[in-house]
Amino acid sequence: MKNSPGALLSRMLGGGRNLGLFTTLLLALLLISLFSPQYLSIDNAMVVALQVSFIGLASLGTAFLIVSGNVDLSIGSQYAMCAVSAALLAKQLPVSLAWLAGIALGAALGLINGLMVWRISISPIIVTLGTLTIFRGIALRITNGFGVRGVPKSFSWLGEATFLGVPTPICALVILGIVAHLVLQYTTQGRHLFAFGGNRQAAEAAGINGKGLVLTSFALNGALVGLSAVLAASRFGTAAPTFGVGFELDVIAAVILGGVAFTGGEGSIIGVMLAVILLGVINSGLISTGIDPHYAQVVKGAALVIAVALDQLTQEQQERHRKKLAVLERAGS
Repeated sequence: MKNSPGALLSRMLGGGRNLGLFTTLLLALLLISLFSPQYLSIDNAMVVALQVSFIGLASLGTAFLIVSGNVDLSIGSQYAMCAVSAALLAKQLPVSLAWLAGIALGAALGLINGLMVWRISISPIIVTLGTLTIFRGIALRITNGFGVRGVPKSFSWLGEATFLGVPTPICALVILGIVAHLVLQYTTQGRHLFAFGGNRQAAEAAGINGKGLVLTSFALNGALVGLSAVLAASRFGTAAPTFGVGFELDVIAAVILGGVAFTGGEGSIIGVMLAVILLGVINSGLISTGIDPHYAQVVKGAALVIAVALDQLTQEQQERHRKKLAVLERAGS
């Protein structure tokens, strides 16, 4: 029924796939709580939320980027560069400027990737695979391969601050997640992203500024990666060039599992956030129940493969449906 609880919840979550993610999340929480009852405590929930907030912030930008039909594999290396740069600058500049510089650096690195993808006109996978190595190499060079030492204690304020008892990274994720959802679903820019990712040629023929969308998406993605890195470095009070190793897998897995089509033109922020939380719960839940945490990597990899396979099967089904409708229209005419 249209007004049944299930239908209402599905509409609130933005679709059946999100309802499936929400149901899976509830089942995961129930299963983990059976083996580890203390897992559902408020204190533990805050710890899990803090852990996923850094991946969640980067996932917002990556969702926009993939919806537009692009991808950035270098975000883990960007994460390291922004973190160590902010920590190094905090030793020379006021910490507020160091924080801003880390975020601005992320935007600049993303913009560099966007410019190359647009100008060279080759797969963003190839371009960002190259910059993944370049950015990581720069992070290693400027730190000589060691963590940044001697960072002033005031640098930690941003990451350790709380608002009404909630840590800053979680607050940032909630606020920016709401903004990202509203922009993607209810603004002209959001509709342009969906249109461009779904059919680039048709979108450009309709007058959509493709270059502006691509560059803005890459820069926004980089800025959010930079923000996540600065918050992490600030909370830890230091940074190392090994920050962000495997970060891109966690982020992209969450985005694809959350329903964003890898080919672009489809997705929602609600789904992405549910996937971020689900993967975080699985990761922390395995540790809480005493299971080897390495299995979390297996789960994330499997989730990514399954999500991509489901996405492909869905697209094939939609294509068959469109062809069937086209045949029926021709037969009727």
